[in-house]
Amino acid sequence: MKKKRSRRISVLLIPDDNAEPYNFRLSWPMARLLIGTAIVLTIHIVLGGVFYWRYFRVHVENSELERSNTQLLEDNKRVYQLSAEMDRMAKEQAKLLSLLGVDPNAKGGISLGSILSGNQAMMAAKIDVPAASAMMGREAPKEVFVPSGAFTMRRRENDSRYAKNMPTLLPVEGVITTEFSRSKDFPFRSHPGIDIAGKRGSVVLAAGDGQVVFANWTYVWGNLIIIHHGDNVFSYYGHNDRLLAHDRAFVKKGDPISLLGNSGVSSGPHLHFEVWKDGVAIDPRQILLAFRANSK
Repeated sequence: MKKKRSRRISVLLIPDDNAEPYNFRLSWPMARLLIGTAIVLTIHIVLGGVFYWRYFRVHVENSELERSNTQLLEDNKRVYQLSAEMDRMAKEQAKLLSLLGVDPNAKGGISLGSILSGNQAMMAAKIDVPAASAMMGREAPKEVFVPSGAFTMRRRENDSRYAKNMPTLLPVEGVITTEFSRSKDFPFRSHPGIDIAGKRGSVVLAAGDGQVVFANWTYVWGNLIIIHHGDNVFSYYGHNDRLLAHDRAFVKKGDPISLLGNSGVSSGPHLHFEVWKDGVAIDPRQILLAFRANSK
């Protein structure tokens, strides 16, 4: 019986340099194995390229999502901080409204801003010296002219003629840099008090007997103290460096209540001092004995 010859494949390699060609022969099973291996490798290379391209795109998208999530977390954190700040401001406003005798929960949306706007409108009205003095329960004395920029000192003589709760004592000695002013046309430009510049850390005294109804930090006035002297009279002390008196504390005229500073919206160390009667700001010059001719 004749043997079956196995199939073979001859491979001829012809060099470019005119060298002798090289040939070799492969059996058909070996050739099929090599061809199959080549096909499998080609498929793996193509599929691997597609996989790595898709993996790269997913990685880029994930990185973008991570950055977006981080930004969202930071934004949420800022929103929570702003919300907490708004809650704190709302509580402070409700506290001030209650101290001013206004129900914070009253219908009509009463706010501290509307009260201050009303006070500014009232302050813009013309108030003469006799009327202001009459509101404080005294006849109008002759005023001592102390120009802005002059050093102002306390006068303690004959202070016993006035009730101890009247805010007649100069809170701190120093130089008057800004006067009390009213603007009928532009109420927001009004300055409902006087600014007394002095050395930072100087002791600020209570202008009269009373109860501290507010002692905390505010955006504009920094560390602020408000004293109620009775008969709906209040005195304000702003831009303090440090508060020495606390809420609901009873203070006497001349008691240390704070240290002069530069907190809040301020251009330098000074005390912003105001006196209010029945919701109307009064020029402190008409109340403080340091500016009165007959105080000696």
